[in-house]
Amino acid sequence: MKKFITVVPLQKDGQLKKYVYRAMGNSRLQLDTAVSFPILTAMHGYLEPGERSKLVALWQDTEDGRRNLRILREQMEEVCAKRNLALPELDSVKIGMEDTVSTHADNFRKLIDRVEDDDELFACITFGTKPASQTVLMAVQYAYRIKRNASISCIVYGGVDRSMGEDPTQWAPAVYDETALAQLDEIVRLLADRGVSNPREAIRQILSL
Repeated sequence: MKKFITVVPLQKDGQLKKYVYRAMGNSRLQLDTAVSFPILTAMHGYLEPGERSKLVALWQDTEDGRRNLRILREQMEEVCAKRNLALPELDSVKIGMEDTVSTHADNFRKLIDRVEDDDELFACITFGTKPASQTVLMAVQYAYRIKRNASISCIVYGGVDRSMGEDPTQWAPAVYDETALAQLDEIVRLLADRGVSNPREAIRQILSL
């Protein structure tokens, strides 16, 4: 099953903006509809009509967390209706409020428990604290290694370039395909296991393919 993983942000009411993200490095992520959650660009680009899927949403039990989880559900429904996609099952995973190692270790366990053999994985590392994003990335990579025939298809990151000033019409929202980061980590691990002392050239050749 295709499984999409994201963290629900804690922006205050009115602060969670919608953007038409320009796809960078992967044309399948182009979604010409304004959304708040970059994971929806992957859902729009990779799901086929009638295909079963699941959205795993990590959220914190606060007023902002509950509201933004509801907004995620509403925007997911809109995106799926646009392409006549079967609505993914929403698996909302409540996580702790602290940025402690034990909290993120528990989040890691909750994520890998939701991955099964033959799953095709998609993840967004846009929202949440830096440790939370790292936990999502680690969980996807670990599940890929231990689950039979599991694959990582796309890791997305959404950013907004505000360098042109305060006028939102001049901002440049973009969604980036960061899947190569997971691939690079796997390559480095394999090269280290094989005792390659200078992996730079091997990495360059592999990433240029």
